Parts: sequence; C-alpha cells; structure tokens
Amino acid sequence: MARCILDPNRVCVNREIKNNNRIETMKRTVFISILLLVLSLSVQGQTKLSSAQQKHVIEQIDKAVKSVSSIQCDFTQTKTMKMLKKTMTSNGVMYFKRDNKLRWQYTSPYDYVFILNGSQVSLKSKNSSQKIDTKKNKVFNQIANVILNSITGRGLNNGADFTCVMYQNGATYSAKLYPKKKELKQVYTVIELFFNSKFMVTNVKMEEKTGDVTNIKLTNVKTNISINEKNFIIN
Repeated sequence: MARCILDPNRVCVNREIKNNNRIETMKRTVFISILLLVLSLSVQGQTKLSSAQQKHVIEQIDKAVKSVSSIQCDFTQTKTMKMLKKTMTSNGVMYFKRDNKLRWQYTSPYDYVFILNGSQVSLKSKNSSQKIDTKKNKVFNQIANVILNSITGRGLNNGADFTCVMYQNGATYSAKLYPKKKELKQVYTVIELFFNSKFMVTNVKMEEKTGDVTNIKLTNVKTNISINEKNFIIN
C-alpha cells in the first residue's frame, strides 16, 4: 500500500489532476466574471428615469418640438409579420408642417401616399384613393394623432391616451408608450420613440396586438425649411 502511495507516477498523475481542476475552476471564474460584467453594462446602458427626471426630459422634448415648424426627411420602414414569419422593408420620404400637416410617401418597393391635412386624410395608391374625415372616425382620428406624435415626439405627457415610461442611454433617450384607450389597445401593445441628444425623434418602434413589429428609421432630417403646400393638398 505504501509503495502505491509513494509511486512517483501516481503522484504526478494526482498533481496533474489537481492542476487541471484548478485551471477549470479559473476558467469558470473568469467566464462568470465576464458574464456578470456584460450583464452589468447592459443594465447600465439603459436606465429608467425617475418621475422628476422624466418630467424634465419631456419638457426639453416639448421645447424642441415647439422650435420646429417643418420637417423633411427620408425613412426606412421594416415590418416583421408574425403570421407570415416574414420581414418587409420599404423606403420613402416624409414632409411635416405645423398645424397637423403630414405627407408620408412610400417610394419603394411600391408607391403609396398618406396625407394628413387638419382633420382630413387621403390614402392614395397606384390604383385607388380614399378620403377620410377623422372627426367622423374615432379610431382613425386616434391613429392619425399617434402618427403625428410619433414623428414629432409631442404629447408624451398626455396621460389620457398613454402611460409613458422613459429611459436614458448615454446622451439619448427613449419613451415607451402603453395605450390606455380601447381603440388604441386594439391596434398597439406598445409604441417606442427614440430621441437623439437634441431631443428629436430618430426611430419609432410599433408593436401591434397581432404580434407584428414595425421599425421606422428617419434619416437626412432637415428642419425649419420651406415645404411646398402642394404636398398636403387633398383632392
């Protein structure tokens, strides 16, 4: 038995096993440390604002909105359809003027135009057109307001329509809007707006009740420029 215990080969094997165990333990420790660090950075990346902080940021957003009389930009819209397990990408141009004037025009892969002028809405495609009076259509009126508010970022303090929860990520912000009214709940589960450091909307994410998700990215944004009124004519 003593010879077995003192066998140099057995001693070397035991030492190698112990060393391997130490290495595996160190690997696990390092892995767990990295994982915790990543999770920590992820949590730190987006911080929920306190009520006082949220109030201050919304005031800054409202101030930025009031300073803008017009917007022209390009957009890329990506829609993920749950039922079809398919993603569709479309592009277009958007024109906005204060006093509820909006032209949302898809240019590819198809031509389609949404025009809002006051309470009147026009929907035009290559083969059809439709006019809607939002004063007579409660659901469409609320959806039209959602579109305007999403593009401009206004109305975040409208507690009657949405519960707003805001987050900060470095110098940028995001607002999650949870609909309260029945008409909006039938369409959306949550709408998320993303703001740059100048408190202007850069991205919009809409999660629908059907499970579909629409992401809109605004690029080449120009503000306070002259926009031809012809863009908002409904006939």
